[in-house]
Amino acid sequence: MASITQYDVEATIRKVKGTGMVNKILQLICVGEGLTKYGVKAELQQKIIDSIQRHAKNGDANKFYRLKAMIDDPTSIEESASPYRAMAGSSSSPAVNPPATPFSGPSKSNHLSAVAAHNQGGGPAATYRIIGHPRIEFKSSPYYAIEEQLGAPTQCDIMTHHRHTVKVPLRPIDYPILTRVQTDPNLKVMVFCAAEGGGRQDIAFPHQSEIKVNGGEVKANLRGLKNKPGSTRPVDITKELRLNIPAYSNNVEMTYALTSKKFYLVLYVVRSIPVTDLVKKLENGKRITEKSVVDDMLNKARDADIVTTASVLSLKCPLSTLRISLPVRSIACRHNQCFDATSYLQLQEQGPTWLCPICNNPAPFDSLAVDEYVNSILKGTSRSVDQVTIQPDAKWELNNRKEQPASNSRSNGVASDSDDDIVEITKSGNSVRMGAPAYKPALGGLSQSRESSGTPKNPGSTSSKRPISAVIDLTSSGDEDEEPIRAPKRQLNASTNTNGFSSLPNPPFSLPARPPNAFPPRP
Repeated sequence: MASITQYDVEATIRKVKGTGMVNKILQLICVGEGLTKYGVKAELQQKIIDSIQRHAKNGDANKFYRLKAMIDDPTSIEESASPYRAMAGSSSSPAVNPPATPFSGPSKSNHLSAVAAHNQGGGPAATYRIIGHPRIEFKSSPYYAIEEQLGAPTQCDIMTHHRHTVKVPLRPIDYPILTRVQTDPNLKVMVFCAAEGGGRQDIAFPHQSEIKVNGGEVKANLRGLKNKPGSTRPVDITKELRLNIPAYSNNVEMTYALTSKKFYLVLYVVRSIPVTDLVKKLENGKRITEKSVVDDMLNKARDADIVTTASVLSLKCPLSTLRISLPVRSIACRHNQCFDATSYLQLQEQGPTWLCPICNNPAPFDSLAVDEYVNSILKGTSRSVDQVTIQPDAKWELNNRKEQPASNSRSNGVASDSDDDIVEITKSGNSVRMGAPAYKPALGGLSQSRESSGTPKNPGSTSSKRPISAVIDLTSSGDEDEEPIRAPKRQLNASTNTNGFSSLPNPPFSLPARPPNAFPPRP
């Protein structure tokens, strides 16, 4: 075939940009070229132009003129032998698939490259296209690597009012990889499901659905976490399958109801990746250098608009509350606090939300990095230390703050036992005196000193108590007395005159008694 001329390249690009190219024709060309057909007109045009320029740059005349022929005559795409065209026509597959044979699919190199892209652990290219339906792409996961697809996708039609069941037969003789599943514990058969739509899809099952294998219900969470899209995991059905009989037809079925859009059910053989391997990958992966952390702290300390003070850095993981073994955080996080890699990955394996437990910002696996600054602190402290103090100049020290011992003052909320809080009420003749006791009790002799002070004992009395004085401790809780404390009257044995008045001079707490049979005059 003739070489690619610059004139042909420019003429083909002009035709793609022409007004005669409507969206439907552009979508057909994209499907024939093996490109996704979703997007607005400008995006579809740009995809085709990029393919034209790529073929011209590589000097691939066969691919260039094949694409040029589709642009010149879009009706020729119907007879095109492109495998993607065959995939696009498979959307009307029946609810129950016939006994499937191993799907050859596109070329093996394209299939392997898609699997390799899926296993990169995130990023724009790390997706796996469902064979047989190019409109659905699953988002990647670091916990498994897709090895092989088992049959074509099964379409789940819209069911707004009724229940419906779709069935997928699976015979080990049709898929040689299933013989390896019995011997390799890391190989698992999983059920994936996604709603119809463009772009990369999260795993999502119908809201009301259940999965059965060979008549037995599979216990699995098909909804994920509440209000957390993307937290649903694929369903592992390896243990429910009978793989030791090659000709046995395993029956995988899903019953669902009340759906407003189509879903697609797909079976995959995946290789599970344990958390320990992911932790090792992080340990040998990205790093947040100690110098970058220190420089960031110093820049904040020099900023006149920011007041920096010492802060406490916890060495415990906020998820497990145990001491951190491998400190990691997202490279997008602005805080210095880290979390433990193992605890975080174990939690995400149960329900993948990929949110930082400290700032709640996205923290996917491919953004995690080991913080060398915190790691150096962990290595420089004993396992009994759970927090350190970070100074604004990035220097750290052990946080040895201890609680202050209880003092004799009332500042700590505890009453003091000092005699300074004791009031002595003493009657002497016709007067009552209130004041602090005149003695200073020594430790261990408080009761003896109180008994030896005050008024001398009555020689004729055998009691060791003082007959007149009384001691009131004002440090007792106020909650015990509902009424205010009043000075005692009759307990002091004060003499009273016959006219009903107290003999004490002007007592502030007594009133003159009304004579008997005395009534107020009538008005």
